[in-house]
Amino acid sequence: MKDAVYVDKSKRTYKGNLHLHTTWSDGSQEASDVVAAFKDKGYDFISITDHDVFVRTTEYDSDSFIVLPGMERGGLNHVPDTDPGYHFGVLGDPTIESEKEQFQHLQSFEVPIPWEGSHSPQKLIDEMRAHGNLVIFNHPEWHLTRFEDMVQYDGFFAIEIYNHATEWTPSSSYGAAYWDHALQNGKRVFGIAADDSHNHDPNSKLAEYGGGWVSVQAEELSQQGMITALKKGQFYSSSGPEILDYRVVDGFVNVECSPCQHIMFKAFPQRGPFLGKFETGELMTSGSMMIQKDMQYIRVECVDENGRVAWSNPIFVGDLTEEE
Repeated sequence: MKDAVYVDKSKRTYKGNLHLHTTWSDGSQEASDVVAAFKDKGYDFISITDHDVFVRTTEYDSDSFIVLPGMERGGLNHVPDTDPGYHFGVLGDPTIESEKEQFQHLQSFEVPIPWEGSHSPQKLIDEMRAHGNLVIFNHPEWHLTRFEDMVQYDGFFAIEIYNHATEWTPSSSYGAAYWDHALQNGKRVFGIAADDSHNHDPNSKLAEYGGGWVSVQAEELSQQGMITALKKGQFYSSSGPEILDYRVVDGFVNVECSPCQHIMFKAFPQRGPFLGKFETGELMTSGSMMIQKDMQYIRVECVDENGRVAWSNPIFVGDLTEEE
């Protein structure tokens, strides 16, 4: 079995939010104020993903902060004028040559999107990709997405597994069960935590922003660097804890993290171990498990004292056992 490194503690990580809104759609602050809010929280990048308005701008970029092109494409519902439906995160991908013209800054799109049958979500995903974008399946729990949708639709590179804003509304912020359903059915998709923030007031008692993010290990802070790393899964997601190191060595998955109460190894079709110092309550900063060859994938959740989680991306065991 080959060794592999997924998060390297010797390398720099960049903190970013891939789902937020401004006054270009239904957010409460202008883009400049939103950028300032995330800078003040120590973020390195964001994507402004306004509803059905594509944002592509370098106005706010600097050596220490960038804005990735993006939007949230929605309004695709089984029954017109109802919710839930389908929303997809859209990130401009500068690493490919698109089949169709790339979307321009503040290009807007009509909603609702006509429902033409069960193939409608796939049609929308394919259209977004044809214009040179990555696609994220946004807040599946909040939109009451069917689990089979994770299997029947293709072309999304990630699932939003934590949506901070919905923690305060219908308390349906988690999507990891949808992620596992996709993974168990052979999908190679990553998990993303994000804010979906519409209000970025630093004085709010229940802050809608800064609660879900990705930490990316990229070669450089640039659009190309970030997207390349995201596509490779060189990141972890979090609502609080840090994953400092995550690798496979001699057939064992090893993780190092900030102090956490539990470390859970999620594996399939066998269950991974649930680690915690239950008698003493002492916090943990590392954990390990032996890989079984018939496992399809393994991912890790590190949970701190407040119930906040850091999610690793999956290790696909087949990649470790294939011959060179």
